[in-house]
Amino acid sequence: MKTTSLWSTTSDTMSYTTGCNDVAAPLSMHSPVGMLRPTTSVATARYGKSPSIYSYHTVIPPGSLSAPSTLDTQTKWNSYPHPEGQLYFQARLANYVVVTEANVYRQETENRVSSCLKLIDDVISQQQIMMPPSSELFIELDEFPLSCAYYFVDHDTRRIFWIEQTSTELLDMGTIVSDSHRDIALERLYWVHVEFFPMHIYAQLSPQMVDDLIGVMSHGAADRMTSRSSTFPYTAERCSQLLQLLSLQRGRALDGHTLCFVARLWGAIENQRFLTYYGQEHAQLDRLQIMTPEEDMDHQWVKTIANLALWGIPDRFFFELHDLFANEQVFVDQWQIFMTTCVSEWHTAVIWTFPITIATILSCLLSRASLSSALPAILSASGSLAVGSILLLKHHGLEDATASFAARYLRAAKSRSIGMLPSAIVFSLPKGLYLWSIVFMVAHFLLLASHVVGGFAMFAGACFLILLVWAALYVTSPDEYDQSSILSKILCRWHSIQGDPEGAGSPA
Repeated sequence: MKTTSLWSTTSDTMSYTTGCNDVAAPLSMHSPVGMLRPTTSVATARYGKSPSIYSYHTVIPPGSLSAPSTLDTQTKWNSYPHPEGQLYFQARLANYVVVTEANVYRQETENRVSSCLKLIDDVISQQQIMMPPSSELFIELDEFPLSCAYYFVDHDTRRIFWIEQTSTELLDMGTIVSDSHRDIALERLYWVHVEFFPMHIYAQLSPQMVDDLIGVMSHGAADRMTSRSSTFPYTAERCSQLLQLLSLQRGRALDGHTLCFVARLWGAIENQRFLTYYGQEHAQLDRLQIMTPEEDMDHQWVKTIANLALWGIPDRFFFELHDLFANEQVFVDQWQIFMTTCVSEWHTAVIWTFPITIATILSCLLSRASLSSALPAILSASGSLAVGSILLLKHHGLEDATASFAARYLRAAKSRSIGMLPSAIVFSLPKGLYLWSIVFMVAHFLLLASHVVGGFAMFAGACFLILLVWAALYVTSPDEYDQSSILSKILCRWHSIQGDPEGAGSPA
């Protein structure tokens, strides 16, 4: 399974936040014979490769075939298949262990890897760097000869490090607020590395990490079950499923497969801790808590006009989208709930525009009918049908989208000047136009009735319908739930006119 960054995500069930897109290439260390480029465990080409596989038939000799050795006796490279299937190679050098996905069993590739290792050893020697005893090096060959990307990990401190000065910006790690905040980011990158290269290291790591993870996941499940705005990355249901898997491994010695998924979960936890400023002076304790200042929205008049024209529906979508993308993070369960609700609303509007359109068109066949009075209802219903159909087609399947896709979608939809308002208006069109089609259809029918029963009867019927709608809205008391709606403001004004200060004020 692909592990994307949260600055992508470590899991597609958890929150996502966007990092720096337009960043400079990481600083590189040049020498007369090669170049080293610092990278991170989430910035490798592991999932970006486009290999071409050439398969062939071969002859199978009689008898039992001997098992292939995983150790090259000349180069001392061990090969390990990752639980996902990717082959990687490991060797123990004098000062550290090295791992790579480059196929060192090809002579040309091994020569390039050896040259990069010599370059790294020369830098360590020249700068007199003391390597931690549990150091491990990852290298990835670049397309240029004698050039490679690299990073080190320290298994004792659970950190990633480099042998040259670099920065969080150049490594696209996101901004930090303290050194301890930076350490959380480095530990997250460490766990991603362990997830990618678990098969040679599991015997050296403590099984206590499983018990610690069970405690964290148990608290996260309880937090999700008792809070509607928890910042924990997994839902209570998903936590229960993961806890069942982890409980099976409690008290057992680690193996490579167990270490792989345990490291993935720890990476997700550390990533979320980084995003929510875990352990900092001002930690994010609520999913909807805004941690960084937001710019005031320009062109408020656009929002006002849109709400007046579309029955206040854009206001609801605007705040839902804003909360959904608070701090530029997306919780995938919240996205799925939101998108499922949207699709259901658009589908309902599309379905109910058909009887309105048909009824209005059929009424035009009457002798005294006027096509001009029917045209607004037909156009509104057609607009609702067209926009609703487009939205349903464009958003088909997005109810099950991943957090990373949802974040890219919302980031592209967010305007710098008016935020999520364009999307809020478009999302409101099917229902808003559907409501207008009802109004215009009723007006058209009343006009037809006036030709039959007279103007006074038509006026009385219109007043009765208005009173009926008002009574239904008043009884359902929407202002109790949504003080920002247009209807709420009208009802509050009505209470104030009637001298009812309790009804005119906000609820406790």
